[in-house]
Amino acid sequence: MKPTTILLIALFTGLLFAQETKTITLKSGDKITGTVVSETDTSITIINPLMGQMVINKSDLKERVITVTLTSGDKIGGTLVSRSAKELVVATAFGNVSIPADQIETIDEAGASVPTVRYTPFGTAVVSRSTGSDEWFFSKERLMDVWFDPTGYVIGKNKLYMSGLSWGFGLTDKMQITSRWTNYFWQDFNLRPKMTLFKKGTIESETSAAAGFHLHTRGLPGKYKWVDDAHREYDYDYNSGEENSYYRGGYVRLGATKDEDGWYDDFPGNGDQMWFEMFGAYTVSKLRSGGDGRMNTTFGASAVMYPGEDIAPRIFAAFDTDVTQNVKVMAEIFYDAYYPEIQDFDSDSKMTSSLHFDIGFLTNRISFSEDFWLGFHFQRPFVSFYWKI
Repeated sequence: MKPTTILLIALFTGLLFAQETKTITLKSGDKITGTVVSETDTSITIINPLMGQMVINKSDLKERVITVTLTSGDKIGGTLVSRSAKELVVATAFGNVSIPADQIETIDEAGASVPTVRYTPFGTAVVSRSTGSDEWFFSKERLMDVWFDPTGYVIGKNKLYMSGLSWGFGLTDKMQITSRWTNYFWQDFNLRPKMTLFKKGTIESETSAAAGFHLHTRGLPGKYKWVDDAHREYDYDYNSGEENSYYRGGYVRLGATKDEDGWYDDFPGNGDQMWFEMFGAYTVSKLRSGGDGRMNTTFGASAVMYPGEDIAPRIFAAFDTDVTQNVKVMAEIFYDAYYPEIQDFDSDSKMTSSLHFDIGFLTNRISFSEDFWLGFHFQRPFVSFYWKI
């Protein structure tokens, strides 16, 4: 291929990607997403990745009469011309008005509220779907954790959370406090603050990062180490009448010590040392093709630090996607050398791999309330649930 040809292709590609991607809704109900390459008074030329270049008559576009309320309190009414991640263009009695996305408080269509975005100094807040709309941008829940690993989001201001193991409260839009209430039974006063480090982007693509720590005043962590004398066994010789004892290896909790009889006592309520866990997560949230729901990818790490024990690190990558507004599918891969799976307990050898996988789903459809979420997944404890109001 000639250099001039390569240059022309590169130039064309650069110009193509420099154009803004838009979703156009037709009167028929069809939606076409692509790159607008040209526009006249009567038509729009758009390039769709599947159907190629298309010329659409503006008379075929669905007119949407909307009222936009700005963060300043002003209202602008008219016909929706176009919408992108950066701006909303509305045809009013005074001509076309371009409204920056970060100045939009709510959008109403024909008297019924449509999917709207609330912008804060920290980024895009949760958007709810309203009656009569055929589009939705967020499900009814944005996860602050994928199973037991954090995401880059927090619970939200004035939100109360209760699960089978812990409870929490959103102090601000950037700060939450949770605590493992089951540990109260052995007098473990524990707090888990989590703070948003940054959140930025648009409704199309957003990034968020959060970090925190979990302080425990006593008890043992849910991390396990391999010891060669974990279990004491007895062997009786019927010929000699002698009883012999021996030890075999196994997993015990970090911080567990032997009792007077030589047994490891690793009940989680034992241990009088103060210990803590540190964690951080970074989440990329993208709008799905067609605008219905989101796909979220999270990368993170945590480390448990218990006096007298090695640091127990964990590195993870998690993915969750909105199937509907009421159903999420979640998957995770994580490296944790201190997380034996069920088949590794009471075995005579160490686990063969420190790489683990998890997959499952979460829904509020099979419960008494839309605020109650129930999930099933591959790793223990297999069933999870929480209630948030």
